[in-house]
Amino acid sequence: MIAAPSRNFRAACLLLCCCFLVLILPSLVFGTQLRLTSDTILQSFERDLPDARGQKALPAYQYLQIDYGDREEAALSFHGYGWMRINLGDDYFDDTTTGQLLYAYLEYDFPTLDFVGRLGRFYVFEGVANVAVDGIYGRSQLPHGLTLSAYAGQPAALSSTNGRSGDYVFGGRISHHRIGRYEVGLSYKALANDGGNDEHFAGFDSFFFLPGRISLQGSSVYNLKTDGWAEHFYELRLPLGPVEFRPFYQRYRFDDFFIESDSSAFPFRFLAGTGNTLEVMGAEAFLYVDERFELAGVYKHYEYGKRFGSADYYSLISTWKIKILSQVGIELGRMDGDQARDRFTLARGFFYWDMRPWFVTGDAILVDYDRPIFGKDQAWFASLGLGRGLMGERLKVKFSFDYSDDPYLDNNFRTTLAAHYLYD
Repeated sequence: MIAAPSRNFRAACLLLCCCFLVLILPSLVFGTQLRLTSDTILQSFERDLPDARGQKALPAYQYLQIDYGDREEAALSFHGYGWMRINLGDDYFDDTTTGQLLYAYLEYDFPTLDFVGRLGRFYVFEGVANVAVDGIYGRSQLPHGLTLSAYAGQPAALSSTNGRSGDYVFGGRISHHRIGRYEVGLSYKALANDGGNDEHFAGFDSFFFLPGRISLQGSSVYNLKTDGWAEHFYELRLPLGPVEFRPFYQRYRFDDFFIESDSSAFPFRFLAGTGNTLEVMGAEAFLYVDERFELAGVYKHYEYGKRFGSADYYSLISTWKIKILSQVGIELGRMDGDQARDRFTLARGFFYWDMRPWFVTGDAILVDYDRPIFGKDQAWFASLGLGRGLMGERLKVKFSFDYSDDPYLDNNFRTTLAAHYLYD
């Protein structure tokens, strides 16, 4: 009697089949309407868990993006992106094989009518919306500088939360603009799980072009369910010769920003009901000395209404570009805060060296805490990678080795073999 194939053997065969389909699919489609992007990643690492030390893992990931349609003329097009993970040699992950379809939708672009429509699973990033929807979307340019967009369907993130009965999401945005002057918009979103009104937001966003290449942008979000301002973000961009100065202000009120409902898919809903607030203010400055050298400085002040106290972060980053694609950089940072975890000095060095068809990457970070955290006063991270471009740079293969040691993970080793394939 012939023994049945092992679980690891079947998983490896499935991964090989996926890679084979990625390579042969372009030859099965005629014309130049297909764009295919594939990322295959094989990892090996070891983790120490509270109840089990030295847990080894050998996962393989496949990411696939497909775009099909006529790029020159107005027509119907298809866009899809998803990922799959296969466990090749351990029991670290709960499920041997898992994956997710991130988006897959048909899009119709009708430029003569200034209309774009989508049907399927898609993401909406407009105004207060930051959501994946299984449904329908439309956006149209109207006369007198008006733009109207709307969407409706079921939230994709809730598809596995107590079923899909009673789930819905809808919203839209209306904006007015004058080219080279400004754009202002009003938006709305309502989301429910099992018929309950979990999210009910309205917002305002704006972008102003001012004289001297100065610009001001920002947004404010109001939680109609809790009757309070959830978020404010505003940034000014001020060019001063070779320096660009960017002061900013952010404010979050946790009771209004985070979703408290048990049926919500929001992962940080436990922060709702704490009554806490967070204000972040500061500035970024960029000095462009020439085409090869760039210097950046960052200052951020964090202020919590309850617990955690306050903290100030200072950072200086310099980057040198060599031979167009190669670059070397360093970063020095300092965090001074009321909490022990918020008092540290940071040093980082990174590089990317292009030696066509080969390339080498490196990144190293050292964090030195003023006081030990869980018995450790330092955190380390180091990564070194070597790669090569093949098939006229359509295929890039890279092997990297990562090491980290910090107060939360002891001696974490990781190796990664990644293949990036582009058919265009």
